[in-house]
Amino acid sequence: MTAEIAVINKSAIALAADSKVTLSIEGRQKTYDTVNKLFSLSKTEPVGAMIYGNAEFMGFPWETVLKEYRRRNPRKKFDTIFEWADDLLSFLTTFFNFPPADGIDLARRLAQSALAEVVSRYFEFTRANLSPEDTIEQLKAEIALHIGDLESCADFLTEQEWLGLGDDYHSAVDQIASSGLGQQHADLIPDLRQLAVLAVRKSRPSPLHTGLVVAGFGEKELLPSLICFEIDGIIGDRLKRVEAGRIDVTRKNTGAIVPFAQTDMVHRFMEGIDPDYAVQLQDNIHALLLKNAVDVATAFATDQQQLDAMLPALETATDAAFEAFWDADIMTRKERFAQPIIDMAMSLPKDELANLAESLVSLTSLQRRVSREIETVGGAIDVAVISKGDGFVWVKRKHYFNPDRNLRFVNGYFSEYAAANSDGDQDGNT
Repeated sequence: MTAEIAVINKSAIALAADSKVTLSIEGRQKTYDTVNKLFSLSKTEPVGAMIYGNAEFMGFPWETVLKEYRRRNPRKKFDTIFEWADDLLSFLTTFFNFPPADGIDLARRLAQSALAEVVSRYFEFTRANLSPEDTIEQLKAEIALHIGDLESCADFLTEQEWLGLGDDYHSAVDQIASSGLGQQHADLIPDLRQLAVLAVRKSRPSPLHTGLVVAGFGEKELLPSLICFEIDGIIGDRLKRVEAGRIDVTRKNTGAIVPFAQTDMVHRFMEGIDPDYAVQLQDNIHALLLKNAVDVATAFATDQQQLDAMLPALETATDAAFEAFWDADIMTRKERFAQPIIDMAMSLPKDELANLAESLVSLTSLQRRVSREIETVGGAIDVAVISKGDGFVWVKRKHYFNPDRNLRFVNGYFSEYAAANSDGDQDGNT
């Protein structure tokens, strides 16, 4: 897992990322502290990228993919960051000739990840000592809930496009639906298959996705921009990805503080409350309001029939009162806690912008270190600041080697750009 942050104001973007990677090998987890997650996308242009989640794209390390993108055309320039992102996404589908088997394997993994949630619920029902019949009924309701949720998403592949992919894709998904839980309960197979197909077809990132953040300045941009995608991979020569958000700073929209991956500690710092606790508090307050309303109605109702008739109106009134309270609470948190920090960040110079980004990542790292949870954030924190005038500048960067002992690497860093430039500039002038 990962903790990353982007702090943006009108003059620059500060990006910070930890170095921890968690590997699962034969059911055991191992962590390392030396992974690169922050990269420059050009050696000459003010644009960078961060990754989180899955460290590989279709079997290639993201570090290799992004550095190959930078190497193949070192003189790339685009008018906006969003054009940079479009070009990078296009590169992901063309830099290697992926065989059809890779797409089939990805479809299989997407189907497995969708059914894994159902299987975990099955074991929860089993541990609750439900009867076999009740377990299956609960499971069918759970599957129907997941199917309805996916059906509400936009299509990555239409049903016709899915059918056109061929029998190999369909057989792979059928095999997943028919094994494991489907093998034990054959009557669930049609629903499991529908869920597995929707997991492949719909534009919903799987738990296996990679987050890709592209940030900086385009050639014609005087203010910074950022865009984030969640990417699963390539199926049928198409990239399965979802845009997770974008920020385009204008003279009126002054900037933002944006966390990625593990965001809980940043939200605690910004809003004064843990997100998970906020959800629990929300449920508890709603239940308390409803209970109080029912208790008051019970005291005045003459019989159970009258009370039952009043219940729908009580639930409606409770929902309305709670929504008004919670909206006001969110507004208070924003105005009293988050907004003052954002307002100050918008005025910070570049060095303080970098310090803020690093501190927010470090805060998450510290919490993971002293908690009972597995330490999924840690290691050295890489920090870069991107500005229009200075370009991509490393403030802190780890190396797996000593630069003083590798002058050949240091001296050759701009060799690709120099070689391309020796034949003339981008207009063909010598």
